[in-house]
Amino acid sequence: MSRRTDRLTKVLVLQEKLKELHETRQALHTANARFAAEEAEDVVKAFNAEGSLSSVFPEIYHARVASATAAKQQHLANAHVESLRVAKASARLDAVGREVAISRRADERFADERDQTEALSRQPAKPK
Repeated sequence: MSRRTDRLTKVLVLQEKLKELHETRQALHTANARFAAEEAEDVVKAFNAEGSLSSVFPEIYHARVASATAAKQQHLANAHVESLRVAKASARLDAVGREVAISRRADERFADERDQTEALSRQPAKPK
């Protein structure tokens, strides 16, 4: 392989890792949003449960629900940002993949031409 193909292959591997990183971060933010939503639901259930201290400290319950809801919204926004980064990384990955394929074909073409030239140079000259 040529130096260009080697470099492009390394860039391709790096782009794949970057895409995986963004996918992982997106999944983490989505999971955290789900956990925050579940926490808000649990606090609401505790607020409505019989025998809870919600009548004594309603502001604590409301503050916790608001905090969990805000955390959910923030995590969803972060997940959206990461999804955009995943899309960009996918596009870059596809572009680099095409360049690697082009470079490999050029390397193969060059090797074939070199082999043909060597084969022609080994043939004895025809007498006239």
